[in-house]
Amino acid sequence: MSGEGRADAETVEAKKAAVRLLAHRARPRSYLEERLRKRGFAAAAIQSALDALAAAGYVNDRQYARDRIEGLLEKSLQWGRALVHRLMADGMDPELAEEAVAERLAGEDQRQWALQVARERTETTDNENREAERRRLGAYLSRRGFDTEVIVTIVEEVLSEAQ
Repeated sequence: MSGEGRADAETVEAKKAAVRLLAHRARPRSYLEERLRKRGFAAAAIQSALDALAAAGYVNDRQYARDRIEGLLEKSLQWGRALVHRLMADGMDPELAEEAVAERLAGEDQRQWALQVARERTETTDNENREAERRRLGAYLSRRGFDTEVIVTIVEEVLSEAQ
């Protein structure tokens, strides 16, 4: 088989491997590149295979980000920074992750969102030490990506309600 024929065959195999990975769930391009590289495919075959899959609509990082954000919002009640970090952990480009999160959260009320999260959290705690509860709730909201200014006001409001 000629060198070009081997390259074409490797591209076909790389494409098949990528499709198998995509059969489980959507993946960002960088994830697919990494997995195919680890399987020993040549860089040119990987790029060619992923370009073909992207052209066919199977690899779309922007759509992946939108779908992933929706899934995270449904189950984890996270906000801005936390969502961006999760997307970046999935292999998303940081700029694209930030754009997708900003686009999704535009028009949402961060304060209301944080208030809902804080109220749900305080329903499950039974702590008599107000200062400890303030620290715990603040840290919890911070890990979910809320802004510091919002956290401070929400923690005081929710703990006042709980008295």
